[in-house]
Amino acid sequence: MQEGIRLDAIFILLVRPRFPENIGSVARAMKNMGLSRLIIVGGASPFHRNAYKLASGAYEILERAEEWPTLKEAIAELECVVGTTSRMGKERGPLLTPRELAKKLVSLSKRNRIGIVFGSEKEGLTNEELSLCHLYTRIPTSESFPSLNLAQAVMILCYELFQTRIPVSTFSPRLASSMEIERMFEHMERTLLDIGFLEAKNPKRIMRTLRRLFGRSQLEERDVRILQGIWSKVDWIRKQVRGDS
Repeated sequence: MQEGIRLDAIFILLVRPRFPENIGSVARAMKNMGLSRLIIVGGASPFHRNAYKLASGAYEILERAEEWPTLKEAIAELECVVGTTSRMGKERGPLLTPRELAKKLVSLSKRNRIGIVFGSEKEGLTNEELSLCHLYTRIPTSESFPSLNLAQAVMILCYELFQTRIPVSTFSPRLASSMEIERMFEHMERTLLDIGFLEAKNPKRIMRTLRRLFGRSQLEERDVRILQGIWSKVDWIRKQVRGDS
């Protein structure tokens, strides 16, 4: 027996969208492919009348859209976050194609909430925003004209999700939430700074690499608890060596 991805577990996040018309077009693309959960992080409002003009029948997606001031707050309760990027680089990878990503997310969607994050039309996502993501995807395009409209990019990802089918028996782990992972990373950074592993002037450089490393591991709740325990033990030993009370 075959079944597809659990579409109600998928959230589309638009970070700093510049035009309400693009938000409306995204809502329409989502409804075409069976998705309904839209989150806006800063930028234009999903409730602008111009957004409704382009939504064309997907008004309920706009009406239920969530708005958050920062990406970190928006993804706090999600277990898996996917960053989209058109640029390549050592801090933007490994990059999955939309089809590879869809296959990877099908089993995860059974027990986890998944966010797919799109940056603003002009700048895309910053390195800091991408560091909050666990997986990365890039849409292959012609080198002579690689630019995609925001709604086009959303449609391509949603189409691949909608089309994917896998056996229902595939194992699905319960991943840690983004909030839990962020707390672990914050603790890790404090500990590594304290023992002198990170450069005090630029700790984020190595931390971005560690984020990519652990992001690829798809950490479960128990994994995060174990890592937190390691950092706490290191903190305790460090205090004993220094003679702190």
